[in-house]
Amino acid sequence: MANQLQLSCPAKINLALSVGSLTTTPDGQAMHPIASWMIGVNLSDHLQLTRLTDNHANQSSQFTIAFDDELDRQVDWPLERDLAFRAHALLESHVNRKLAVNAIITKRIPPGGGLGGGSSDAAGMFFGLNQLFELNLSRDTLDQLATSLGSDIPFLIHVLAGQTSAIATGLGSTLQPAPRHDLIPIVLAFPPFGCSTGPVYQAFDQLQTERSESSSPTGVDLPRVQQQVTAEPLPPDAPFNDLELPACRVEPRLGELLKQLRDAGLAMHVTGSGSTLFLIAPSAITANVLARKITAIAGIPAIATRTLAQRGD
Repeated sequence: MANQLQLSCPAKINLALSVGSLTTTPDGQAMHPIASWMIGVNLSDHLQLTRLTDNHANQSSQFTIAFDDELDRQVDWPLERDLAFRAHALLESHVNRKLAVNAIITKRIPPGGGLGGGSSDAAGMFFGLNQLFELNLSRDTLDQLATSLGSDIPFLIHVLAGQTSAIATGLGSTLQPAPRHDLIPIVLAFPPFGCSTGPVYQAFDQLQTERSESSSPTGVDLPRVQQQVTAEPLPPDAPFNDLELPACRVEPRLGELLKQLRDAGLAMHVTGSGSTLFLIAPSAITANVLARKITAIAGIPAIATRTLAQRGD
């Protein structure tokens, strides 16, 4: 049994996101069904797990969470709310034993940007503890545990296992592999603010009410999402996101940035509930040029990256 494990916990973007009307689940929760093409990108947090020795098996786990020096940010949330911390506690409860580790998370994914950084750290915790302690839990079991914490976490567990592209349906945790043969050059741009998911979905509901004279629910457009997956190469204007307008209503500065960049001829899109913006670049070289252009126009950080390659399980 190895004593230490190091994992890169990748970000994700939504290249297509269709959202349905609010519905009530069998257990009484009010949720929005979605159909989304999600794909991992080459921007990652780093997770180091060191298993405490048998002599210290009863010692409490230690957690250190900090941002990379290049990010001028501080961890401003309590440990008990951190998804990776909660994933560790949930897995201990499930296996009914202590999983004593020293966990160090170095964050490079900006929080509150719709990139799934916290969810990816939680996915890394599930995935890593399962390996480090040789728990031999099945992928289905990990997915079920992960779903109880957040709908993006099962997908990001699959990304860690090499399945980097999928269509998520239902409440986001039902995954259909959507392998790509190409690596898509991407530019990510980071506004100096985040968007809270809850208010964005509330704005989505309000917009639906304003647009519709009837109260009939709207379903997700799965065929439109599937059509994006089969497009190779993916056109720069192909991505769509039903949460873009609600996010701009919640955070008007996001709408201002989008207009500014689109007026400059850049096909920018919002990932998830925001606030991170992205565009599809024609090549890796062009992506670097476009990243510099975005920063020059809007005064916000932007990086050139790409989607992650599919690997064997």
